[in-house]
Amino acid sequence: MNFGAALDVAVGLIFVYLLVSLFVTALNEYISSFLNKRSEYLLSRVQSLLGGDGSEKKTGEWSPEMCSVWNHPLISALKSHQTAEDHCTKRGALLKNAPSYIPGKTFAVALTETLKPSETAHLSFQQLKTAVAGIENNDALKNALLPMLDEAEGKVEKFQTNVATWFDGAMDRTSGAYKRWIHRLTFWAGFAVAIAFNVNSLQLIDNLWRDPVARAGLVAQASQSAKDAETAQGLQAQLSAPAPSGSDASSDASGADGAECACEKDQDAADIGQKLALPIGWTHEAICDLWTDPRAKPTPGQLRQRPQDWSKSCKALKRDGWGVTVKVFLSLLGLAITGLAVSLGSPFWFGTLQSVTNIRATGIKPDRADGTAQK
Repeated sequence: MNFGAALDVAVGLIFVYLLVSLFVTALNEYISSFLNKRSEYLLSRVQSLLGGDGSEKKTGEWSPEMCSVWNHPLISALKSHQTAEDHCTKRGALLKNAPSYIPGKTFAVALTETLKPSETAHLSFQQLKTAVAGIENNDALKNALLPMLDEAEGKVEKFQTNVATWFDGAMDRTSGAYKRWIHRLTFWAGFAVAIAFNVNSLQLIDNLWRDPVARAGLVAQASQSAKDAETAQGLQAQLSAPAPSGSDASSDASGADGAECACEKDQDAADIGQKLALPIGWTHEAICDLWTDPRAKPTPGQLRQRPQDWSKSCKALKRDGWGVTVKVFLSLLGLAITGLAVSLGSPFWFGTLQSVTNIRATGIKPDRADGTAQK
């Protein structure tokens, strides 16, 4: 087995996964913004912390504390429009106006202010304790705040710190739930993109292994991108934005130098896939390959006696029923592998690309004499 060629195939495949991941990341951000998912998760968690039992999404009922905190000036300042809202507000408008994030300290101050008696200018700790004890029809919030009062050491500021810590912990769990939703969305979006553009992992491996020119060109682009970009976001900007004049990418110095090509930085992900002649996209050949076998060599008898075995449009020998089934299954498997790979995210594939390209080249450069790390 040619280890150098296998490593080049791995580099090319990782780079394709990175490009698709960057595209899917942008797609996910659009979908998340369109559905207001961050705001939905935030609103649901705030409702839960302020005494909600999970039925607010259906009934729309808010506790008095929820309504007061949500419309507090500190929270309203984070919204798109500083308007008063309650359970009667249409959910679509409510989520569109809701902030994506609320700092823990801001939430703590807003909650404390809502507990302050209206005629009180400065809230004392005793007044705060009385206000918490007087919360009615909201045992969940009351039971959560009482231990924080006990640990506040008689200081309102300490109580606010405890509330902020409580809120930040709840937001961490909310972030985890949101990330799990994004992970599922990334897989399905990646699978959909793989189907739409025919990004078949198994076909890519086969093509890169058989075509040294396409493999070398893709490796050159991958190596240059990994060297020039410090982060996956930097690579995304590099691939989508025009490069400064005269800043053409240089060829990689190792591997198949003679076959590698320099690719300009003003190419985006789609241009790279097209110009490097990768088996991406539903071309006529890709569609024909589902039910015909262009590599099959028919016998003279098949050419003379069984013309029905030939596809007129694809000019190749037809597969039998079992062959078509296997080919379709392998195609779906390759597309699913792409979806699973993309679900790992662009930062993962960018880090992997840098690691593999370092292995493929001469390894990580040693630090300079003055201690500066070389990239």
